[in-house]
Amino acid sequence: MISTNKIVENLLNGKEKITPTIIRNIDNKINELEKNFNNLVSINVRKKTLILLKSFLLKNKEQFIKLINLEVFKTLDESSAEFNYAIEFVNYSLKILNQYKFEILENKNTEIFLKSSGIVFAITPYNDPLAGMIRKIAPSIAAGSPLIIKTSSYNLKICKFIDLSLPKEIKKFLKFVYIKKKNNINRIIQNKKIKIVTFTGSTEIGLKLNNIKTKHLQKKILELGGINYAVICDNHNLDNIVNEIITRKIKAAGQACSSINKVFVKKNIKNEFENLLKIKVSKLICGNINQKVQPDFGPVISTKHYKFLEKLKNKLLRFNRLIVKSKSNEDAANLYPFIITESNFDDNIFDKIEIFGPLLGISYFNDEKKLFKKISSSEYSLVCYIFSRSKKIISLAKKLDFGSIGINTTKIQSPGRPTGGNNLSGIGREGGIWGFEEFLSTVNYVKGNNEKSN
Repeated sequence: MISTNKIVENLLNGKEKITPTIIRNIDNKINELEKNFNNLVSINVRKKTLILLKSFLLKNKEQFIKLINLEVFKTLDESSAEFNYAIEFVNYSLKILNQYKFEILENKNTEIFLKSSGIVFAITPYNDPLAGMIRKIAPSIAAGSPLIIKTSSYNLKICKFIDLSLPKEIKKFLKFVYIKKKNNINRIIQNKKIKIVTFTGSTEIGLKLNNIKTKHLQKKILELGGINYAVICDNHNLDNIVNEIITRKIKAAGQACSSINKVFVKKNIKNEFENLLKIKVSKLICGNINQKVQPDFGPVISTKHYKFLEKLKNKLLRFNRLIVKSKSNEDAANLYPFIITESNFDDNIFDKIEIFGPLLGISYFNDEKKLFKKISSSEYSLVCYIFSRSKKIISLAKKLDFGSIGINTTKIQSPGRPTGGNNLSGIGREGGIWGFEEFLSTVNYVKGNNEKSN
């Protein structure tokens, strides 16, 4: 049997070809999931499957980190952190299975059962190629729902490695498809055996998926794009705040759902803020991640995305001031430095387009009420970060219509917390008990009294 190291080597050098899944095989995979569906009714089988999944991941930790590093251009530290994050989702799902009550006795005649909603079609992103899959797989298996998975074309090698190496006991409940044609995605969604579609990606694609006509009812869990804002209201802990904003922005070279599009800064701390920003960002280096000495962040995912960012930057610099730009080693393709520009309070780029890269806008404000009114009107309400000592402002933040709000922190994510957006940033949640319950449906079980009355 071929070793997992050899599989990775063959995938990276192109010897292991990844061909599109033909229609017949797509249908066969869904049929096989249906055939094995009843096996996942057992809580013990779910636990054993997740424990086996965790063991498989840990056994191949080195291979996964290498694939994340070289296929989606994350630094080694980022790749390792993503692997650990994926393991946390499996651990959290096992914890749920040990604690969750799938049967609730209301009284002697009434019970509420919680059971799997059915087979899941999961479409996963490239920016967290492993964690993005596991955060869907683990809670779905814990809920008793088998999955068929399509990942991004940018991280097919990671997906194929799992597909080739996964223990057969898990393969009964987990299938992978490689799809280029849109019609084949439609075909899966329109299959009556698919009861849930979960997708992480852009709002544009999410809306298209949501509008695919089916002849059956189907649940959608859509974690979509966000115009994420950060607001800095005073200079309390400003040095730490600037560090957090930079760290959040350069994660995955800015290609993260929680990345910040635009920062609003109180005018009276403008000089202090910009001085800190210039000192810190000018030291950052983007570079080739396949080096012994690692850069702070790597390239963006493709030449197409590089050109998209360059087009936005050129528009911005026609009318806006460049505040600071990071260094670039210029030793790899698609290296995009961290560029920060000043922007207007209202603008047509940072307020309208999810940047998804290392390009950041800074705007200055005096009137908190006006600012909060503006932020509240955003249709892309995924994440908002508020930095303030004011109890009044912190209280106002709770009224914002965002899926996640960070108060004096950008560290908002963990397997136990719900993530997802509102309005055009999505519907449904991933993470925590809330994400787990997305895969469940309830049965109201009531027994009548058949005894004859006197």
